[in-house]
Amino acid sequence: MKKSATSSDAGITLLVVDDNAVSLTLTTHIIKKLGYNALTADNGNTCIELLNTCRIDLILLDIHMPGKNGLEVLAYIRDHQFLLPVIMISGSSDIEQAVFSLKMGAYEYLLKPVDADRLQITVKNALSEFELRRKVRLFSAAITQSPFAVVITNEKGIIEYTNPGFTALSGYSESEVNGRNIDLLKSGKQSPAFYRHFWQTISSGKIWQGEIINRKKNGELYTEFCMVSPITDHSLRITHFISIKQDISQRKKDQEALAESEQRFQELADLLPQPVFEIDLNGTLTYTNTPGLDMFGYRKEELDKDFNYLILFSPEERLRLQTNIQSIFRGLPVENHEYNALKKDGTDIPILIYSAPIIRNGKTVGIRGIVLDITERKRSEQILQELNQTLEERVKKRTRELEMTHQQMILQEKLASIGQLAAGLAHELNNPINFVRINFATLQEDIADIRELLQEYRNIRRIAEKGSIPPEKLQELRKKEKEIAIDTLLDGLPEIFTESQRGFERIGTIIGSMRNFSFRHAIDQRVPFDINKGINDTLIIARNEYRYYADVETSLEILPPIPCNPEQINQVFLNLIINSAHAIASQKRAEKGKISIHTSHDSNAVFCSIADDGPGIPDETRRRIFEPFFTTKEPGKGTGLGLSISYDIIVHKHNGTLVVSSPPEGGTMFTMTLPLMLTTESAEK
Repeated sequence: MKKSATSSDAGITLLVVDDNAVSLTLTTHIIKKLGYNALTADNGNTCIELLNTCRIDLILLDIHMPGKNGLEVLAYIRDHQFLLPVIMISGSSDIEQAVFSLKMGAYEYLLKPVDADRLQITVKNALSEFELRRKVRLFSAAITQSPFAVVITNEKGIIEYTNPGFTALSGYSESEVNGRNIDLLKSGKQSPAFYRHFWQTISSGKIWQGEIINRKKNGELYTEFCMVSPITDHSLRITHFISIKQDISQRKKDQEALAESEQRFQELADLLPQPVFEIDLNGTLTYTNTPGLDMFGYRKEELDKDFNYLILFSPEERLRLQTNIQSIFRGLPVENHEYNALKKDGTDIPILIYSAPIIRNGKTVGIRGIVLDITERKRSEQILQELNQTLEERVKKRTRELEMTHQQMILQEKLASIGQLAAGLAHELNNPINFVRINFATLQEDIADIRELLQEYRNIRRIAEKGSIPPEKLQELRKKEKEIAIDTLLDGLPEIFTESQRGFERIGTIIGSMRNFSFRHAIDQRVPFDINKGINDTLIIARNEYRYYADVETSLEILPPIPCNPEQINQVFLNLIINSAHAIASQKRAEKGKISIHTSHDSNAVFCSIADDGPGIPDETRRRIFEPFFTTKEPGKGTGLGLSISYDIIVHKHNGTLVVSSPPEGGTMFTMTLPLMLTTESAEK
């Protein structure tokens, strides 16, 4: 026996059914040696159970078994339509029994003991034959169940086979057309030249495909799409033709209706006075009406093949146009739809485009729009611009003068505030500087003591290097350590450094706040800014103004940054905090007052309130509090510009609000609102 299993045999499973243990073992051994998978059963009932639960490709079935014998199992396989080969095995040479088995569907009948070579050949042939049968059944089912009509004719066009799809298409049954020529379907709508070309093509061994108008059995005409392919024998001689047909009558009607609809659309579009266009995702101009051709000076045939829309625009406009097109594809707004277009002859033309994306199945596939020639409008705008130019220049000049004056007022007020705070800031810096100076003086003394003690240790070391150390030297060393309190000195050094570090940090904080407060952006510049940081910096700068008169309580929520001019906002904080401190100081009370600062926000704005428990503001004063040069302070104590400038910064410069209130029980509260988004008006200001 030669082992001839291939890689494909490894997945094949054979079931060996035999009640004789020796025979079962021997047959199973041969099967495995041939490279197949093996299952075993020693009776008919177990065999049937394995058939219903396992994938089995072939059965070696013993005839004589207790219970269900092999013939009964074979009958079960036939009745339940199991499609697998069965090889009967028996120790009896009864020819009638063998013939009966084959009639019941067995593939072969082998005698025990089974010859290994004979078994190998029989199993291989059985598997190959049943695989061919399976493929034939599959191909037959595919053709029979195909929704397309299938017709097989001989080389002369005589029909030899049709599937049910052909009957559904033509109305002819298979029995009605078998033996008849395929010409029975002719409608007379195709010319003789058409059929000559048809037969020349397929007779030369080529595939023909195309549309044919044929006639059904009931006389109805229909259009089919047909593909005809030659079938050759081993000598490459054409013996048959196979045709695959599909009824496309409804498709043709739909195409005709679509063509009529497109023609109607074209005619309506040509009636419009403005150009209409469509482009695809690649920028190819896919459609324009007659006014579009006339406006740009092109002929229709010039736009039929891959005509890119960019050619219709001047080179300097193309980058902006591409950017806007991509924005439209992504559903983003586009602000400027005016472009400088270019005619075929090179003439410039100003245009305005109204466009919208073309949506198909929820996806953008292109853009459709209308083009307006705005030459006359541009000419009118130019005339109007020339008429207004002088007036605009005068207005701009006056505006710049007013803005410079206002900026100088803000700067003067800021300088006045900084001058007022200078002494306090110097005091704030002197405190940590003096503290650090004292610590450094202490460190100098401590280091001198440590150096003196270190010198004593070095003297002891030199004595020790020459011999033994006298006890009186050690006694002197201990006395020296006690005199300078070395342990206390060393324990105190880390605290001195820590305290000095805190002093440096305090100095750094004050200087950082001064730098933040004094930094200058352009008057119209807006940058993201956390107003909580501005409040904290201002409190550090102004600390000496309120520390003796009021305690400051802050409740600062986490805020999103707002677009603003940070120096201007800090100026408002400084004005309001100093005003609160001066109001409390004016009462000359024994205990300190309180200044409360609270911030919050919603989806549109941030809010800040600065409240004090001072004397409050009378109604008649509160009505005039934001007027320029209005002040209730003594002469020389204020300019009267602080609150008016604060109001201008918040309301006019930043499009916010600033209100003041004084409850009956006393005190004053300023509340400001700053928007989270810049409006067009505030951006222009």
